[in-house]
Amino acid sequence: MLSAVTFVPTPPNDALFLLHLLAAGGILLLFARLGRTWLVALIVVCTLLMNIAVAKSVTIFGMSVTGGNVLFATVFLANDVLNEHFGRRAARQAVLIGFATGLVVVVMMQFVLRYEPNAFDTAQAALVQLFDVRAYPRVVAASMVSYLLAQLLDVQIYQWIRSRTGAGRMLWLRSNASTWLAQAYDTVFFTTVGITALPVAWLDAGPIATWSTWWQAVVFAYLLKIALAAVDTGFLYLTTWRWLTPKDSQRTR
Repeated sequence: MLSAVTFVPTPPNDALFLLHLLAAGGILLLFARLGRTWLVALIVVCTLLMNIAVAKSVTIFGMSVTGGNVLFATVFLANDVLNEHFGRRAARQAVLIGFATGLVVVVMMQFVLRYEPNAFDTAQAALVQLFDVRAYPRVVAASMVSYLLAQLLDVQIYQWIRSRTGAGRMLWLRSNASTWLAQAYDTVFFTTVGITALPVAWLDAGPIATWSTWWQAVVFAYLLKIALAAVDTGFLYLTTWRWLTPKDSQRTR
């Protein structure tokens, strides 16, 4: 007699997260094929969306994360593609453009928020929650600084490894190592400076008030980023295939 087999359904968020990764990878490959300008545009769009999506908390594979993780991984992957096919200067320029665009949005939205809404308005409360830097000034500042420095560090490490291993070899190493090191900095810096009072006691504690909680937050966030880096590497390899290589690629073997 056959025993009954119980199938445990995949939680909706887990399946949606995997689908989100595939969609982001497909979009990245399309934009990469179209060329450098399209990749920069993708970085700008994902940077802006990431700063909005980060306000949403979700549970994926048992871990509490923000809604911006796939967007963040897409930005890092797009920068790696630029670095690989167009060099360090192009990748650094894209990082600065993304940062400057995000800063412009923050500044402009402060003016929008301070217009007195009329009787027909229904958006003010939502916009305040998403864009009012007065509510979370330290989080906003830490997020922007962390993003800028982590991206520039990733670009530098990637190109340093590439120059020593050769353009046609060990793509997996420079892709993963640069992201691991840059994300280690980003995770520790933002968690410490942006959302915890530790080690500066006079700051507001935010959601993290003990070293134990800090450690868990850092480990969980970093493990997810390592996993995303591994997925990103596969898409980066695809951009080196002839039919998916950027049309204006300057990559040499």
